[in-house]
Amino acid sequence: MARFFIENYGCQMNAAEADSLRTLLIASGHAEETDPARADIVIINTCSVRKTAEQRIIGRLGFYRGLNQQNGTKIRSVIMGCMSLHSGKELRAQFPDIVGLVWGTYHKEQIIPYLNRLASGITIKEEHLDWDTFDFLEASPEEQFPFKAFVPIAHGCDNYCSYCIVPYVRGHEVHRPAGEIMDNIAKLASQGVLDICLLGQNVNSYRDGNMRFPELLAKIAAESGIPRITFLTSHPKDFSKELARTMSEHPSIMPFLHLPFQSGSDRILAAMNRKYTAADYMEKIGWAKEIPGIALSTDILVGFPGETDEDFEATMRIVEEVRFQDAYMYRYSTRPGTAAEKLPDQVPEKVKLERLARLIPRQKTIGRELLTPYTGEIHTALIESVSKKSRHILSGRTHNNIQIFVPGEETLIGTIVRVMITGASGMGMKGEII
Repeated sequence: MARFFIENYGCQMNAAEADSLRTLLIASGHAEETDPARADIVIINTCSVRKTAEQRIIGRLGFYRGLNQQNGTKIRSVIMGCMSLHSGKELRAQFPDIVGLVWGTYHKEQIIPYLNRLASGITIKEEHLDWDTFDFLEASPEEQFPFKAFVPIAHGCDNYCSYCIVPYVRGHEVHRPAGEIMDNIAKLASQGVLDICLLGQNVNSYRDGNMRFPELLAKIAAESGIPRITFLTSHPKDFSKELARTMSEHPSIMPFLHLPFQSGSDRILAAMNRKYTAADYMEKIGWAKEIPGIALSTDILVGFPGETDEDFEATMRIVEEVRFQDAYMYRYSTRPGTAAEKLPDQVPEKVKLERLARLIPRQKTIGRELLTPYTGEIHTALIESVSKKSRHILSGRTHNNIQIFVPGEETLIGTIVRVMITGASGMGMKGEII
């Protein structure tokens, strides 16, 4: 038996895979540690989307080296996930005393025998980075919120956006059979899961034979009994009027949509290889806004090579026109091996930061303004945890995924309650349970 600790970085897909791997390890007789200093093996599920995520991994490996030297421990790490594909061998060479195994993004269910060998002190020299086939791990309830679950339905990406490393580290799109998805969700429902999020790098390009994503979503909503269903992430080119209609027709599908637009400039969108224009995007936003109670979020990438002040103003116009509830806003960083790495006219870091300094406060202001009309309304919310600020206040999410704080007892965690909205609280809302 090995004592293991999982460190997870990056996207919801990584979170889902970490939860599934945790369940698999425990079922195989291994014991999870809450303190990495007491672990035999630390599994680091890595991310390569941004350079900062990779730098954190290097920092953590240095931390474990220092821990071993200071305490005389023999912690070994497994480098798993996206970063392993292009940097795993280099990390092993840089930290040969710490990195005991390099594992890719496929075949995570086959790792158990190798972890057993590693826990026994056996050196594993080979890397496991092959892409011949992909098998989906069975989705498990979240570790932090056991009444919620991420359910992967697709893996990989065929879009090749010029700034994105995902197709190179996750491979081509693979779609999970619908029957397998339904069986997995039925099991989650029997375990008391109330909230599922369907996952894929491009979830709405899903296909299984003649079944497309809107049909799969409708089937889950009609047959699973799960009261809260959402999905991530949608590529605008594949978001359809049919999908918007499906969301409107089924009360269990949460009226929340994350639809990244990245840039408001058609010239920059073309350079990004996003396969839509600003007008295309706005048409799809129009379909989404017909969904009752919809809350919208997005991704915005600032400082892509060649982005001019005029291009950035086009991005700001979309922010003003759409009025997103929330947004992930970040500056472009070069990813080795992507097409954008070779583009001329790299934007100076100072300019990127200046543009973000204008964008972020404006978007946050819009998000707060959108909360005001909710006051006095009655909504349902899934209570998730005790607030960090007070043990007498609970934190949850409304049916359209807005954070809400309400007074209440811990026994309500993991239940869906009706709440009266009484006002805004930061970027969320406050209310009273009724």
